[in-house]
Amino acid sequence: MINTEIFPDVEQLLDKKDWDRLKKTWVELKPEDIAELLKNLHQKYVVVAFRLIPKEKAADVFSELDPSQQEFILTHIVDKQIKELLEELPPDDRTSVFEELPEQLTQKLLNLLPAEDRKEAMGLLGYPENSVGRIMTPDYVVVKPDWTVEKAIKHIKKIGEDAETINMIYVEDDRLKLVDDIPIRRFLLAEPKQLVSNMMDRKFVCIHALEDQEEAYKTIKKYGMNVLPVVGEEGVLIGIVTVDDILDVIEEETTEDFQKSSAIVPVEEKYYSASAVTLYKKR
Repeated sequence: MINTEIFPDVEQLLDKKDWDRLKKTWVELKPEDIAELLKNLHQKYVVVAFRLIPKEKAADVFSELDPSQQEFILTHIVDKQIKELLEELPPDDRTSVFEELPEQLTQKLLNLLPAEDRKEAMGLLGYPENSVGRIMTPDYVVVKPDWTVEKAIKHIKKIGEDAETINMIYVEDDRLKLVDDIPIRRFLLAEPKQLVSNMMDRKFVCIHALEDQEEAYKTIKKYGMNVLPVVGEEGVLIGIVTVDDILDVIEEETTEDFQKSSAIVPVEEKYYSASAVTLYKKR
């Protein structure tokens, strides 16, 4: 956890309008630490402080904030900044943000997205609220059985940067049906001219997009997976769900269940990170 003693220093920099020093501070800190700082700043400082975060780090910081802070920032920055921020967010994180916002604001934000991203976002929002489809991301790497390892690795290098993960590479047939998943390690150790089909055992675990998110959690836990492929009709691969995505959902549900069983008014923090004093005051 970051040292809270630097909070006054950040507010002091903002009061002095020492933008250069604050920008340097943001560069040096991890997104999680910046988010923690923003959560503890007085509201009057939050928007200015967020605007000074480096562009390449802003989306990661935003993802770590509470829904109420996300909404506050989105309603206090200009459309150009909103557009840049939304485009940097992974599709599943973007969907999570939209779910928590008022309908009118969500519609405004959707209209700011490029056509392709807007279609993608609306597609994810179209799945039932607690379904796997709501939290999956379409950013994954796919190869074909008749490709050589050499061709597959070139493809991975080309699009891997935009993928949620490249630890697992998926194989689909000509009908886009998922036929296998292969760890990236095996590609790196294989002979360049070897065919992907020769690496396949066709043994894999997947889940349907309409399944409940709880089932995805059980599956990932049962098989010790870090990422779970998501299929639609006829086994067509349409997305993946990472263990981080699932754990975020389970944390939220566990926090809500704990609050209900203890007759506690919901707090903005997850129950294991909220102080005992905070929880006591909510009783």
